[in-house]
Amino acid sequence: MTEDNKYWYLRNHKLFDQLSKNEVEDLCIISHMKSAEKNDIIFFSESEVKKIFILKYGTVKICREDKYGKEIITEMLTEGDIFGHINASSTKIEYAKVLSDQVKLCFFEIDNFKSVLKNNPNLSLKYADAVNEKLISFQQKYEDLIFKDVDTRVLDFFKNYASHHGKVTGNMVEMEMMLTHQDIADYTASSRQSVTTIINKLVEKGKIVYEGRKKVIIPNIKDL
Repeated sequence: MTEDNKYWYLRNHKLFDQLSKNEVEDLCIISHMKSAEKNDIIFFSESEVKKIFILKYGTVKICREDKYGKEIITEMLTEGDIFGHINASSTKIEYAKVLSDQVKLCFFEIDNFKSVLKNNPNLSLKYADAVNEKLISFQQKYEDLIFKDVDTRVLDFFKNYASHHGKVTGNMVEMEMMLTHQDIADYTASSRQSVTTIINKLVEKGKIVYEGRKKVIIPNIKDL
């Protein structure tokens, strides 16, 4: 990526949109760009060099393993989302794996990024807001796992996925499904068999339509 493209990407990101031209240029100096392909692991929480990533395009999933070694998906991230060594106090081992065919990311080494935050109170506040939004999202997901049944969690997954990955035409949503039934089970804390049963019922009722293995259509999102 050229310096001009990097500049415009950072300038147009909501985190940096109030910075001056010189401040964005300073960010360009300490930022790096990275491309990766499907199933590549692009972040590991135990990495010696701590980094913050901003997703330029594509989709990644943030995962950890339970005590039995089973993968648990904690987040699915798309364009503009931030991840990496955000919560310094976290003891959970996490990694980010590419879901889409390709992704491109901008990243900063955490020490360099902290220096920028110290010199820019407004950016520091916006970054704190972004981190707080993630914490609220985690809390909401935790509450959903406690208070919602499996059927509701799977329905919520499709609504959520549609809002982030779908192409909307009226009430109809078309989307490329990058997750397997097992992935959906990992994300919703369900079994693969339960997820398959629920999806089959939704298909029978015409609530969702699978065209091939990848394309999913929700005929009426308000009906889901």
